Amino acid sequence: MKLLKELSADGKIAYLIKPILKVLQAAGGQLERSEIKERIADMDDQIADYAELEKKSKKTGNTYKEFNFKFNFAIKDLYFMGLLTYTDTSPITLTEKGLYIDVDALDVQKDVIEASKVHWEELSKNNKKNKVVDVTDSEEETQAEEKIKDDFKEALLAAISKMSPKKFEAFSRALLNKMGVDFTEKGVQISNDGGIDGYGYHTDANDFRTTRVVIQCKRYNVSPVREPEINQFLGAMNKFQADYGVFITNGRFTNSARVAAREGSPITLIDGNELVRLVKRYELYITPVQTYVLDDFYNSEE
Repeated sequence: MKLLKELSADGKIAYLIKPILKVLQAAGGQLERSEIKERIADMDDQIADYAELEKKSKKTGNTYKEFNFKFNFAIKDLYFMGLLTYTDTSPITLTEKGLYIDVDALDVQKDVIEASKVHWEELSKNNKKNKVVDVTDSEEETQAEEKIKDDFKEALLAAISKMSPKKFEAFSRALLNKMGVDFTEKGVQISNDGGIDGYGYHTDANDFRTTRVVIQCKRYNVSPVREPEINQFLGAMNKFQADYGVFITNGRFTNSARVAAREGSPITLIDGNELVRLVKRYELYITPVQTYVLDDFYNSEE
């Protein structure tokens, strides 16, 4: 059986269809594009690997991620089939048909890929008639606003990847401290004991409940965090009688690791994508700036 990255263009799009529908249904029918991408990567290791694969444009020499374009084509196919709807400024939203469709019984190749081709042909004709560049010719272009977000994300993750293990631990504790965890000296002293990199307490402002928290930090630049590491962390949590644990990595967790984290004592998993969101939310060692993006009004000749 071929790997996702080895499939044909249509095969790659078809592979993404069911995961997209499943995460949207699980979320109640509405998610941002970025959230869908992250959730389908979390549920399938092949998608996660493909999402990070970079290619080089023969035309411009620029690098790009093919996954982003195949994902957008999959979304468009589902739109053509009346399973979801969206606008440039709104989240992806399932229609009633999409919300209740039996995803497992769906024949993706017949009912989506083949059925949508007539819509693509019609779109292509209209584009040529109106002198609009065909969508397949603009694969290597991105929306300006998305590019700004991606540039920040890539720059932040690149900077984190260069941190020493000691600095990454300090960075992780600083982030959790912003989130309300008060670390004790014990957290520093047991850095190499049983996989624990921090020990502290979190007080819930709503019910005044204090809980014991332990963290583990893994700065990985190649391999994802796997199930055995989660199981080891669970053992360390029990050893220190923690109420819950936080496992932080700049990479990602395999699907089996995420399953293991849900089966034992409570563990919050923070991967590279979540790190970026949290750094922005708590403005940790960053300086916010304001920028502007031109609306379509300025691109119209009329």
